[in-house]
Amino acid sequence: MALDWNDLKVFLALARGGSARTAAARLGTSHSTVLRRLQALENALGAGVFDRTPDGLVLTGPGARLLVKAQQIEAEVFEVERDVLGADIRLQGPIRLTVPPPVAKYLLLPHLARFRRDYPEIDLEVVATYDYSDLGRRDADVAIRFAEAPEDHLVGRRLPRFRDAVYASPAYVEEHFHAGESSGAAWIGWPDAQRFSHRIMPTGYGALQVAWRLPDLELQAEAARQGLGMALLPCIMGDRDPSLVRVPGTATYDTLPAWLLTHPDLRRMERVRVFARMLIAAVADESAFVSGTYTPAST
Repeated sequence: MALDWNDLKVFLALARGGSARTAAARLGTSHSTVLRRLQALENALGAGVFDRTPDGLVLTGPGARLLVKAQQIEAEVFEVERDVLGADIRLQGPIRLTVPPPVAKYLLLPHLARFRRDYPEIDLEVVATYDYSDLGRRDADVAIRFAEAPEDHLVGRRLPRFRDAVYASPAYVEEHFHAGESSGAAWIGWPDAQRFSHRIMPTGYGALQVAWRLPDLELQAEAARQGLGMALLPCIMGDRDPSLVRVPGTATYDTLPAWLLTHPDLRRMERVRVFARMLIAAVADESAFVSGTYTPAST
C-alpha cells in the first residue's frame, strides 16, 4: 500500500499532541477519523508507530524514524505551497490572521469589517489567541505579535509601541484615592506573581497588596468595573471603556514591542500585501489609543 499524505498529517498531529483527541482538535476532524487514519498508516507500513500507554501515545522505534521523514516531507510540501501562493496576484482567496484577543476586539474589528466589504472575494479568518501560530507551517498567513524580536525567518515591520495604564471604577477611585492617598487600594493581578510585580513597580503603587489573581484580561477588566481593585490594562481596552478611569498619579507604561509578520515566501502574494497595508494603516489611525495619549473625558 502507498503512503497517503493525509495519513502522515494525522501522524504528525498525533506525535505533537500525544493523543487522538488532541490531534482531532488540531486537525478539525473527528476522533474516529484520526484513529482510522492511524490504522491505515500502520497497515501501509506494516509496523506500529505508537505504543498506547496510560499517559498517551509514545513513538515506537519505527515511529521515531517516520517522524523525521514526515517532518521533512511536511516542510517540503509547505515550501511548495508558499512558492505557488506567493506568486498569486489575485485579490481573492483565504487569509488567516492570528492576533491577541484585545487587539482584535478593541482595535481592529471595525477595520477588518471594512476590509471584508472592500474585498468580498478575500475569505478572511481571524484567529484571536495569545498562542503563537507557526507561519512556516501555514497555521496563519499574517500575525500580530508582541515580542522583543521576531523569529529570524519571518519578515514584517515593527508597529507603534502599545502602552498600558492602571484602571479602576470611578467609585473605587473616589473611595481609595481621595485627596491623593491610596488607603486600602489593592491590585487585580495575574497568576505570574513575579512578572506582575515587575510590571507594576513603575506605577508608584507596586507595594500595594494583590487582592485577586485572574488569568484573563477580560476578567481583570470586569473585576475592575465591579470595584474589586485596580488593574493594569492595555490603553486600547481601558480608554474605550466608560466604566473605567485611570488611577490618579499613574502614567502609561510600555508593553513588549508589537510586530506585523508574515513568511517571506508570501510577500509576493497581492492579497497578503493589501491586507498588511490595511493593518498598518489601522494601527496608525488608532494611534491615540495605541499609545495611550487619548485622555478619557471622565478623567
